[in-house]
Parts: sequence; C-alpha cells; structure tokens
Amino acid sequence: MSRRDYLLQTGIANVPFLKSGRPETMKRLSPILAILAILAMPARAQELPRSWIDPDTGHRVVQLSTEPGTNSLYFTQFAYTNGGTRLIMMNRKGIDLVTVSTGEVEHVYEGRDYGRVIQAGRKTGKIYLIKDDFVCSLDPDSRVLTQLAKLPPGGTVATINSDETLAAGAITAGGQRSGGPRPQMQADAPPVAPPGGYKPGTPMPGHDDYPDKMNMMTRRLDEHLPMTLFTLNLQTGEVKELFHSTDWLNHFQFSPTDPTLMSFSHEGPWWLIDRVWLFRVDGRSQPMLVHKRTMKMEIANHEYWSADGQWICYDCETPMNEVFWVASYNVTTGQRIWYHLTLDQWSIHYNRSPDGTVYSGDGGEPGHLGPQPPHSKWMYLFHPQMVPELRIPSAQAAEAAEAGPNGLIKVGYFQTEKLANLANHSYSLEPNGNFTPDGKWIVFRSNMRGAIQVYAVEVAKANSTASTP
Repeated sequence: MSRRDYLLQTGIANVPFLKSGRPETMKRLSPILAILAILAMPARAQELPRSWIDPDTGHRVVQLSTEPGTNSLYFTQFAYTNGGTRLIMMNRKGIDLVTVSTGEVEHVYEGRDYGRVIQAGRKTGKIYLIKDDFVCSLDPDSRVLTQLAKLPPGGTVATINSDETLAAGAITAGGQRSGGPRPQMQADAPPVAPPGGYKPGTPMPGHDDYPDKMNMMTRRLDEHLPMTLFTLNLQTGEVKELFHSTDWLNHFQFSPTDPTLMSFSHEGPWWLIDRVWLFRVDGRSQPMLVHKRTMKMEIANHEYWSADGQWICYDCETPMNEVFWVASYNVTTGQRIWYHLTLDQWSIHYNRSPDGTVYSGDGGEPGHLGPQPPHSKWMYLFHPQMVPELRIPSAQAAEAAEAGPNGLIKVGYFQTEKLANLANHSYSLEPNGNFTPDGKWIVFRSNMRGAIQVYAVEVAKANSTASTP
C-alpha cells in the first residue's frame, strides 16, 4: 500500500489543511504525518481481528497470514507439511509455514528467489520447488535447500508422486513452458462483466492472468505445438519421455497414494476439448479419457483427486452455464457418481473432504469464468444426498449390472451450508478452497480486506461469539 493510499484509508489525508498538497506544506508536516500514521495503526489493527465468527453463517474465520500479499497454492497442489499440520504460504519475503490450529507463522525461506513452489511431499513433508531450472527440495525443519534434478530444455514439472521419487510435466517445442497451475495475481480493481454477462470466446476483463483468457486459450490450442509428457527421476536425474502429442497438455497431478498413476488435462476452451485423462507413468498403457463429451457446449474441468486416491473429481456442465454437476470417477472400480448443483451453488472450484463425506465450493461472481450466479460470493460446505432408487425385486440382476464399471451414473445432489461471506471479495483472485488434512478447516485466499491474505474457515459451527470484521 502506498503512503497516499494509507493516509486516505486512515483518514489522515482528509484533514482540510493537508488536502492542498503543497510541497512546502507537506515537507514541514512530514514528521507530523509519520507520528499520526503510527498513532492510527493500533486502531486499524483493532478493526481487523485475525479471528472472528461470521455473523451470517456462525462459522469461525481465521486470517492465517500476517504479511500483506501472502498467497497460498492452487487448490490441487498439496500444501501441508509436518503430518498435515502446517500450511505453505508465499509472500514477498519468502516462504512461510503456518500451523493452522494455532495461527503460529514460521519463516522457512528468505527472499523472493525461491522460484515456483510445486507442492509439499506427501511422504517426507519437504517443500518441492523449481529454482534455476532445477527441481529442489526445502527441508522445513533444517531450512536446507537441495538441488535434486535438472529440467530438460523446454520442460517444466508440476507434480511430485506419492513416494517422492518422480516429478512429472511436459516439454514444449520451442522452449515454451507449460504444465503447471497458473499463478494468481492481485488485481487493483474487481472484474467488470461484459454487457449481458460472460459469453464463450469473449474477453473477461479483470481476470487474474489474462484480460482475454478464453481467446488466448483458443489461440494456444490452435497452435498444435508438439509436447511431450515426461517424468524426472529425483534420485538419478533421468528424464523419461512417455507420451507425445500436438494437443495442449497441462494440469499434471499424481495420485495421492499411487506413485505410478497421474491425471492430466488436454487444455483449451473447455467446450472444445475432452479434458480429463488418466495415465500410468510405468509406460505399460496409453492415456485413458475419463469424461467424453456427448453434447454441444458440454464441459468437464478443474479436476482433482480425492485424498484416498480412489476418485478423480471434476466440475461438469451439461451444457456450459446451464446444468451443473460435481462429477467423480472411481479409478479402481469405474463407478461414476454425479451430484447436481443449482445456479446459486455454482463455484469456480470444488473440493472433497479427506473422508469423502462433504464437499466445498468457493463461489463466484458475474463475469468471471462462468454463469451469472445470483448470490454466490460465499465459501460453501456441500452435504451430498443421493437420489432414492426405486427397487423392484425381479429387477435385482439388472440393478447389479448397472453398478459395474460400464454401468449407469449414480446421481445425487447437494444440500448447502454457507461458511464464510465473501461479499467484499473480488474474484479477480480465485479463492481456491481446500480442506486441511484433518478435515476441520477449509483454507482459502482472499482480497476481502484489500491485500491478498490466506484464511481458513472452520467446518464445524462455532459455539461462541467473537469480533466481526
């Protein structure tokens, strides 16, 4: 925040004799302004507590970060160390870890030169990152950074497997990087919806990456650049090329439990691609399509793994912006379950609790990525309910067949519980909600207080009252 913005925010700059802004006046008053600014800080801090009960929902919200401009990882990137108790956060000072249950923040890497954080290791809790074209690991306890393996030319990695032996990503012809979740940038102003709302292929003002994202994605898809899916051995540095394509490959995610199984996407405008794929990196099989489109404008996107590694879940719309589902595919049995959502439940990202009993949604706003939700600027908790099946004794054999790998989709719906009011949040920054490993909190990032900070909302309702923001 600039000095002028701070003075305007605190009200100091509105003092009549300061509003002239004459240089000689401001020079004489600089010491006075400094004192007034310091005196104003405690009052400002009291107005913004780090913990409060949301008056609209009854759930406790906690600001986990203390440094303005602190960001968390994308919702598909595993971000927890020390047995799932500490969360990775990044800011201009480096990398922090916060103990979610206590709010204690520990600085584990100094400086902005850490490159790009990939994820936390599920086995050791080390922080994996790309720095100077190497995959590196950062020990959060000793704070020692170790170079592990060098990236191939034109290659990058976006995921580490469950036993931390392999990284995976893509090599792109011409040296262009691809394969990782996009960065999230802070916007100075909220996005403005185009007249009549967002339409496929039209600009999306205020988006966090590109002011014209869908047109950019269309152009990139049409380039048909040769790409190679590869793995990088973190012990030996061996690069193994596994799959070649001229489609745009992206969003690589290893299974949380199976070190040879991963998902990836065919990237592009969602209604033009069959996006969600599975692949075994042992080289014994070809990529398998998880969701095949069957109608015009159908989409499947924002895929993510269940914590037990049994399900690949994704957002599905049939067609886009009209009928909404959270879909899931069991990678062992082939079973499919789809939960229907209404427009006021629509969210940019969904996630599934570690025990699989509830889901989260991070809401949305008109003009950003999707439909025109009427009032969906919330962090949501969704309780799945199955549609009752009519059972006829003579049809038991047919019902058993329907439950097999090639059977019919089981259908349910969500009952909604609102967790946190995001009315002051601009979706130029996507919240990217994700459950803590114990399932007790949902972590998200928000600009609802101005600067980007990392927050958590408690899944259980609070039993006492506290300050409100």
